[in-house]
Amino acid sequence: MPNYLEIIRLHELSFSQRKICETVGSGRTLVKRTIDTAKQNQLSYQTLRSWDADRISEVFDVRKNQSKKIVRDEVFTMPDYKELSKSLSQPGVTMKLLWEEYVHACRLNNKPYYQLTQFRKYFNEYLSKQSFSEIIHHKAGERVEVDWAGSKIRWIDPITGEVIYGYLFVAVLPFSGYAFAYGCTDMKQENWIKAHVEMFDYFRGVPTLLVSDNLKTGVIKNSKKGIVLNRSYEDLATHYRTIIMPTRVRKPKDKATVENTVKQLTTYIIAKMRNYQCFSIEQYNDLMMLELEKFNKKPFQKKRGSRFILFEEHERFALQSLPDYKYEFSEYKTAKVFANSHISYKKHNYSVPHQYIGDTVQLKISKNIIKIYKNKELLCEHSTLYKNPGGYTSINEHFPVNSSTHGEWNSKRYIKWASRIGPNTRIVVERMFKDGPEQRHYKRVHSLLKLADKYTDRTLDNACLISLEKSMNPGVNLIKNILSSGAFQLDSNIGNAPEQSFLRGANYYDK
Repeated sequence: MPNYLEIIRLHELSFSQRKICETVGSGRTLVKRTIDTAKQNQLSYQTLRSWDADRISEVFDVRKNQSKKIVRDEVFTMPDYKELSKSLSQPGVTMKLLWEEYVHACRLNNKPYYQLTQFRKYFNEYLSKQSFSEIIHHKAGERVEVDWAGSKIRWIDPITGEVIYGYLFVAVLPFSGYAFAYGCTDMKQENWIKAHVEMFDYFRGVPTLLVSDNLKTGVIKNSKKGIVLNRSYEDLATHYRTIIMPTRVRKPKDKATVENTVKQLTTYIIAKMRNYQCFSIEQYNDLMMLELEKFNKKPFQKKRGSRFILFEEHERFALQSLPDYKYEFSEYKTAKVFANSHISYKKHNYSVPHQYIGDTVQLKISKNIIKIYKNKELLCEHSTLYKNPGGYTSINEHFPVNSSTHGEWNSKRYIKWASRIGPNTRIVVERMFKDGPEQRHYKRVHSLLKLADKYTDRTLDNACLISLEKSMNPGVNLIKNILSSGAFQLDSNIGNAPEQSFLRGANYYDK
């Protein structure tokens, strides 16, 4: 019989397991098992010294323990670990909870049951045999890990024949290993969001947690003081009722599952796709979906089943349901309300209630709508369809009833300013204000009058005179072109315009 007592004594004297093996002449497996058994049962050398050999053998001899286990299995009710493993994969379910339910069922049927320690022991043995270690480390439907693959994808421009390179978005559910991939033309915000929307559709559900790297498209700041998420990414998470959990900075193991799957997908899918000739990103994604399906259905090497089987049997129904409609990408910007009660987005102007002139407001821009907020309060919204640069989209109610009594700037003040520069400048400004609400013209009138600072009052007024000869309603760009070309150098005859001219003389303003 092995000298169990001596093994424990030497261990307490801090001998290494290798040295103990050499001293007592036993194998490393037996030595390790003896030490572990003593720890589990809180048995010290001092305690064991008072035991006889048979009693020590009862505790440490594995053959006797195995025979006792067979007897116990015949006496106590063995749980259905196959069914329990499915329950254990669900979020919030623990072995202790399952044991309590098992005990309750046994008591109702007057059957003997295992204590929690043995219940856990046999449960872990079952999971180990079935290679279901994922159940211990991950919960079904609990999280999805996302990333960009390091290798680029490519397709051919059908017109030029040029090879176009793109990027591969990859996601994986750690519990089942079920993977998703989606090709994008770039790694910008809109494609990042679009790839997530396609991912949720592919999974037919939403995990509780969304784990991503600290990319600027997802996370603005991640420090000990807190996490600041990208607003569009946060909106996506709110829409799908999931929680974004960025990985810790310089902690790659936080997302080890997706990193490993990225390598496998890169080898399997991108390598498979090298033999396809694709002429658009859409065609590339269509063909890649076929390869992705093969990847997920490929049998595991070291355990039964596949990613697809594990997902369908254990994880699919643990996901949250999809919302009623897909998330529509929105970008966020800030803008200042000009004196004309408008903000500018992509060179087009949208009106805002005049009470907010001079304030900074927040813009939420989606595909067809721009919404304008002040401190999270929606002020107004406009359609963004068919808008020309330099144009105006206005709501009359946004302007004050009497602009001359509102604020510091109004048409009367601008006309007075123009009069000081010259009569021709005044005519140009007056005609500008005749076209619709005066507020929409404040910005361009202001930019026109400020040209006098660069070219002098007389030069600007001469340029306005020439512009009036070219157009009944000259714009700022025309006058700028005249100034930059030097055409404002007037001929002596131009100053003496005939009386029948439509231009008003200086005497007109003396009335």
